[in-house]
Amino acid sequence: MFIGLNIAIANIFFCSIITYSIAPLIKSFGIKFNIIDIPNLRKVHKKPLVRIGGLSIFAVSSIYFFLTKDLMNVGNLGGDISSKFYYFLIGGLLFFLIGIHDDIFKSSPFLRLFLQFAVAFFVSFNGIKFGLLDFYVPFFGQINLVLPDLIKYIFSAFWIVAITNAINWLDGIDGLAGGFCAILSLGFCSLMLQQGNIIGILFFSNILGSIIGFLIRNFKPAYYIMGDCGSNFLGYILSASSLIFLPNLSNGSINIFYLLVIFSLPLGDMFLVIVERLIKNQNIFLPDKNHIHHRLMNLNIGYNYIILLLFSYSALTISIGLFKMHSI
Repeated sequence: MFIGLNIAIANIFFCSIITYSIAPLIKSFGIKFNIIDIPNLRKVHKKPLVRIGGLSIFAVSSIYFFLTKDLMNVGNLGGDISSKFYYFLIGGLLFFLIGIHDDIFKSSPFLRLFLQFAVAFFVSFNGIKFGLLDFYVPFFGQINLVLPDLIKYIFSAFWIVAITNAINWLDGIDGLAGGFCAILSLGFCSLMLQQGNIIGILFFSNILGSIIGFLIRNFKPAYYIMGDCGSNFLGYILSASSLIFLPNLSNGSINIFYLLVIFSLPLGDMFLVIVERLIKNQNIFLPDKNHIHHRLMNLNIGYNYIILLLFSYSALTISIGLFKMHSI
């Protein structure tokens, strides 16, 4: 564990420094090619901002991982995980490309969803999927449910796409989506340290460090914003990695209840927004100002308090979910 902790600290430090340092290059690139987010009535920021800040997270975490992965053998993950890990990385690249295409060309939500589902089904067919579901039912006790293969693929694809878009929807005020992803990455990295999973430590510490370097420049007033390229990449990485690294080591099951607790902030926000849009007979794909951060702003709660409240909630639910998932 001591070696793993040193690896994690070094990766977090170097990735955060590099991500922070290349921000001016990303901003200059966005300005040169006019990849700018323009303020409107729905948006919180008041001035145009480069909207491809997530490129720094993707570039640093991806390049750094491939530069350092030879220090550890991916086979250390075990045959079941190592066989699917590269499909997982390909999925991350494709989700990033879907996001940056939207940042540049503003693709329709239907095209975006189609491409996301196509990639999600691709990775689920190649092993990134739910297996044995573990949950508790009152009066019946603990249930272990084995899903048929087709249901596994469908359920897994919907999980990946739902989490990806939920994190995208959460990206409404400076630092919120990135902060949630950082807290979750820290939780995953801590779990990998406890389990002695070197590849998991290497991977999540890279992701965490890359997010931290971005976040320093993303808190209000933002230097640039994450954009769909960042939220798509992080949403996919965190949702898909939960299917790889979170199954119980003894029987390969995932407790669906605690998994929902871990992701309750973005999923809860998405659920409430969709329900309200359906009640009002509105298109569920059209953006509005009914997200949780907008609601808190309408209560005249300041930015710092909103961030503190939602980060505290995330830290609590992620800690509880990860602890309970691997202690039962």
